[in-house]
Amino acid sequence: MDPGTLRTPRLVLRPPALDDVDAIAAACRDPAIQRYVPVPVPYAREDAISYVSGFCADGWASGDRLTWAVLAGGGLVGTVGLHAIADDAAEIGYWLAPGARGRGFMREAAAAVVDHGFDAAAGLGLVRIGWRAYAGNTGSAAVARALGFRFEGIARLGARGRDGREDDWLAGLLATDDRTPPPWPVLG
Repeated sequence: MDPGTLRTPRLVLRPPALDDVDAIAAACRDPAIQRYVPVPVPYAREDAISYVSGFCADGWASGDRLTWAVLAGGGLVGTVGLHAIADDAAEIGYWLAPGARGRGFMREAAAAVVDHGFDAAAGLGLVRIGWRAYAGNTGSAAVARALGFRFEGIARLGARGRDGREDDWLAGLLATDDRTPPPWPVLG
């Protein structure tokens, strides 16, 4: 297993490859992904090639942004990554293709990435992992909450969305935190 590959009972996580381009392009045409993830609209196959061979490859090369393709049954169902890796901290982000939602795949994949991020021996040895999402992204928030992230507040007009400024939900998880899902006021 190379250092970029993580495994869970149902999933394999590895750096995105050019073989993933068609699945990435199809998923990134989903209106929910386009609403909550800053991807080009319309999303072309060339955008997926640039994402894999540029954004993802450059992040792995520099070590400040690590993106994993999430594979279930051999096919790509999403991506999860640690970004802005610096000073013992990072931020997590993820998306899941429409047909893979509701099966716990992202909770499982993101948990593996969080564990890797906090692992001082075999992982990154992080102290904190942050999470943020446009207000209203309850799917992403539910995953973060299930992993034990603590809701930290709302950055009013803290994000630039496709149609202008919008509120951003913020949460964080420390390596020393209990991973029991805490209450989140925005999830009711």
